[in-house]
Formats: sequence, structure tokens, C-alpha cells
Amino acid sequence: MEQLKELVHTAKELYRTGLVRGTSGNVSIRDPENPGRMWITPSAIPYDAITVEDLVQVDLESGSLIRGNRKPSSETPMHSAIYRLRSDVRAVVHTHSTYATMFACAGEEIPTVHYLIAEIGDRVPVADYAVYGSEELARNAVEALKSAGANGALLKNHGVITVGDNLSSAYVRAEIIETVAQLAFGAKLIGRCETLSPEQLEETRKKFVSYFAASKR
Repeated sequence: MEQLKELVHTAKELYRTGLVRGTSGNVSIRDPENPGRMWITPSAIPYDAITVEDLVQVDLESGSLIRGNRKPSSETPMHSAIYRLRSDVRAVVHTHSTYATMFACAGEEIPTVHYLIAEIGDRVPVADYAVYGSEELARNAVEALKSAGANGALLKNHGVITVGDNLSSAYVRAEIIETVAQLAFGAKLIGRCETLSPEQLEETRKKFVSYFAASKR
């Protein structure tokens, strides 16, 4: 299945670009042939060693392993909960990228210092802390995305979660959150952190629509 090859490629790109380290983070897609299931990266296998054969298929409702011989990622409950909440989501990316995670450790939203954040929403919410891999963390992540109407969130004292209608958009949003976190961190060091308003971000989103439409012609 071509989508599974793309899933492996995306996992390796997260590692190559430094959005994850070691075996941290995870990536999943909703099964295109069965929307009630997902494919997710395995637990505790280095990204540079992952193959299509290592991916596992999981039922979204029961959490049962359907296909695969590996142990599913510890964050399977969080991925499953997001897919159940949002029928539009086809891919989920979870990272521990450095600058964004610094904001998460501070329990602080990333300031809207750059227009790219419009791709995420009017803000990047912070989900309450819960131990990794827990149902509580899954609920907190879902609530943060839902309350802000966002395509990404920080997980307090943990990392980042992003969603998309395909792997590419979820991956790009993880990159955007890390990039804007770096810019915000730098602006704070300079001592002047100018932010964009919701109205300015909405204006940007409208331009994004026409820009991406033109790029597909």
C-alpha cells in the first residue's frame, strides 16, 4: 500500500529534520480502506530502522491490534481519540521538537508572531499534563484541539501534536509550530514580541486558499 510507504517516509523525515530524537514521537494515518482503523508507527524502534513491515493496524474503538507483529506506539490512545473526534483528520503527527517543547514545558502558548501560524489556527493551545500513553493525555489533547478549533496543540511538559487531511499537511504543521516557536523564542530574547490578531490571521488564511489553489493548476 502506497500510503504505508509514505507513513514510513514521513517518520524518517521527522527524524532527519530533528523534529524527533531517538524513538520519541510517533506518526499515524487513518486506514483509507477502513476509516474505523489506523496504521501507526511501532513502539521503541529507531526511526532509521522502521520499515513498512513494522507498522501496525489498530482498531480505533477497542484499541485492539488488527495487523502487525510489533507493539503499537505508546501514544496509540491519543491518536485513536483524535480520529474518533474529527472525521476530517486523516493523519496525526506527534513530535518532541525542541523549541515548541520548551513552550510546552513552560505551559505557555506560542505567541502568534508569524503569519504561518494561521495554518494551525488563531493560537496553539496547551493541553493539560498527563503521563504519556494514558487515556487522560488522550482526552486532554482532544479537548485542547477542540476548544481552540486548532490543527495542532502543545502537550504540557511533553511535546507537540498536529493533525491533517493527509500526512503532508500534518507534517508541515509540525514544522510550522517548531519554526514559529523558534521565532517567538528569539523575539522574547530581543525583548519585543509583536503578535498578530485573529483578524490578521484570518486574512492570511484567505490568501493561503488562493495561493494553494493556484499552485495546483
